[in-house]
Amino acid sequence: MRCPYCEFRCELSTGSCRCQMYEEKDGQVVEKYAFQWTRCDVVDVEQIPFFHVHPDSRFLQLGGFNCNARCAYCINANVAIRPKEVFTNRLLPAQIVDRALDLGCIGIHFGINEVTVNLPSALAVAREARQRGLLVGCSTNGYFTPEAAAMMAETMDLFNISLKSMSDRFLQEHTGLRSAAVVMRNIEYLAPRAHVEVTTPIVQDENEDEIPGIVDFLAAINPEMAWHVFRLLPKHRMTNATPPDVGQIAQLVEDTRKKLPFIYFGNFIGSTWVDTVCPDCGEVLIERLCISACGARFTRQNLPAQECPGCGRNIPVVNSRAANDGGRVVGSAPLQ
Repeated sequence: MRCPYCEFRCELSTGSCRCQMYEEKDGQVVEKYAFQWTRCDVVDVEQIPFFHVHPDSRFLQLGGFNCNARCAYCINANVAIRPKEVFTNRLLPAQIVDRALDLGCIGIHFGINEVTVNLPSALAVAREARQRGLLVGCSTNGYFTPEAAAMMAETMDLFNISLKSMSDRFLQEHTGLRSAAVVMRNIEYLAPRAHVEVTTPIVQDENEDEIPGIVDFLAAINPEMAWHVFRLLPKHRMTNATPPDVGQIAQLVEDTRKKLPFIYFGNFIGSTWVDTVCPDCGEVLIERLCISACGARFTRQNLPAQECPGCGRNIPVVNSRAANDGGRVVGSAPLQ
């Protein structure tokens, strides 16, 4: 029996499982460590990062362990690649949602490791959260099957998908994944069904030349999609690698902003590329401070509605909970 969740489709009947998280029992695919989490704490939405959804709000972030990728530069290798060193807690869906509501969170986010390695548990939490009025989001490497994509689209509202490269060579050499076409297919599938933002970690001298091509790909799906260009400071097996050159990456981003105006570039002190700026008149609409490896900190908002106060342009930032559809955020366009 093959695992239906990620595109490796491991043959579980032989005991083979790349992520080590699933097994076959009585003709069914089951999780080995259901509802086991390594992290459960509150994060700002900007830290995830989601920059176009409910600025200055909070999510309860859940993390598990293990991964289907083997990124040489992984910044969470202690839980994604070396799980024997981590401690877990068992929390059931109702307990998690209770905690999120008690802490004033508007949603639940699955991050830290790849969500598809404990997908049944994540989906159970997502269903409970949605029933009780919370949003549900995840960060993912996007290397999952069409079946998994459909299940996630039915139960989750927000996706930050890591498009590490459009090159199979890069993925195979640096991440252990096989095909960029899988990730690109899932971005195309989810973008019209949920709110999608994309993150690309830049590895110096390896994938910065792909920036124009990635812009073309994303702009063809949604020209107002938020794209996070992440200045990767490599860890794990690439600790001694050269960090990406800020000036070089900034120029590449600037050269492509006419095609994809909402590009964000961070993970270096003093970045002004984490602000949301009106593409038409240049008005700064949301100010953020780049302070950490992932995302930024909200500081100020000048976007009382979904229109730029300077010129009236529609801005694709969801600023309030949706009145319809159970609070879902559907697509990357703002809800009325």
